[in-house]
Amino acid sequence: MQVTDMLRILNVDAMQLPHAPSPPARAEEAFARVGRTAKPCVACGQPATATRIVDIPDAGPRWIDTCTPHMIASTKAAGTSAPESETLATLRAAVRQAGVDAALLAAPLAEAECTRG
Repeated sequence: MQVTDMLRILNVDAMQLPHAPSPPARAEEAFARVGRTAKPCVACGQPATATRIVDIPDAGPRWIDTCTPHMIASTKAAGTSAPESETLATLRAAVRQAGVDAALLAAPLAEAECTRG
């Protein structure tokens, strides 16, 4: 997944993310961020369970700390996708035909999991 796509999904401003050392993160550094005193998720503020360092154009390396649902939402292997049901495929085609820029979440986050939309 491209960094810009990840930031869009998480709805965060790259310049607001904390500076990080050059990637990749050392295990000790990552554990310190999500260990006993976890940082807040950059998307919803819940305790982070995952972290990564990304090199953001014009901003440099930044930490992206996420809760589990936001980590899953912002992680996708390039060129892979889950099988799509016929209904979802029809809906996706209609949205594209209408020229609407949209993202379709098959399993939206519950309000308790994410306090920021």
